[in-house]
Amino acid sequence: MRPASFEYHKAVDIEDAVRLLAEFGEEGRPIAGGQSLVPMMNLRLARPGHLVDINALPMTDIEFDDRTMRIGALVRHEEYGRDPRIGKHFPALLDAVHWIGHPTIRRHGSIGGSLSHADPTAELPAAAILYDASMVVRSLGGERRIAAVDFFESAYVTTLEPGELLVAVEFPIPPRSSAGSFMEIGERVGDFAIASVGAHLEFEQATITRAALVCCGADLVAIRAPEIEAFLVGKTLDAPQAVEVGRRFAAMVDPSGDHIASADYKRALIGELTRRAVEAACARAIESK
Repeated sequence: MRPASFEYHKAVDIEDAVRLLAEFGEEGRPIAGGQSLVPMMNLRLARPGHLVDINALPMTDIEFDDRTMRIGALVRHEEYGRDPRIGKHFPALLDAVHWIGHPTIRRHGSIGGSLSHADPTAELPAAAILYDASMVVRSLGGERRIAAVDFFESAYVTTLEPGELLVAVEFPIPPRSSAGSFMEIGERVGDFAIASVGAHLEFEQATITRAALVCCGADLVAIRAPEIEAFLVGKTLDAPQAVEVGRRFAAMVDPSGDHIASADYKRALIGELTRRAVEAACARAIESK
């Protein structure tokens, strides 16, 4: 199929982009790599009247300070997936990047595009929620930050308002004594996930002092598990009771079955992926000591 007709506009800077998006309102959509938007347009699941090309905008840097990593919205998956600082500070994010689609998608797709698309099975929304990231958003009215947990409203729906543009995502840098992992299962390599689970652990000596868990495949957005995270605190890295953690996460979720997997299968899969993610994060923590 071919997309419905639209008008193309190339923004020259961020101010120009948000001006165009404000002018077009609900009919305007920014486009960079187009790895998600273009297929949806071809299937006529998305019918924007105006596309605003943002590829020329200065949103391609990865910046670190003592407290925060800031990734510009136009940084391609392949680029930040190669940055050694990502693996050092955010191992679950690095794991997640390797699960994104195929090499061509990782080469052309951008972090801002994936986050704004808000696919409920996508890896990056889950990683952003896992690491308590914030979305930096620009409009004619200025700049605001939206916590990742508040940014994703439903499948393919975010809290971005018409005329707003995601320009960067900021991750608070975890303490040095931390580790993480991200596990996923799909029908084939590069397919959308049936389910995925991310784990982030902070520790002192051999004891977990803080934990974060996130999963996709159980709801219209990636979900955290605060009560199960609290259960992990105080456990030792060599005996985190990962099987019990997985059992509790599986009991907590209520996925819907589809043509690929039943609800019971997804629930069991989330439990198993949780066990594996926690055990992998603990193994990495022990290796780093």
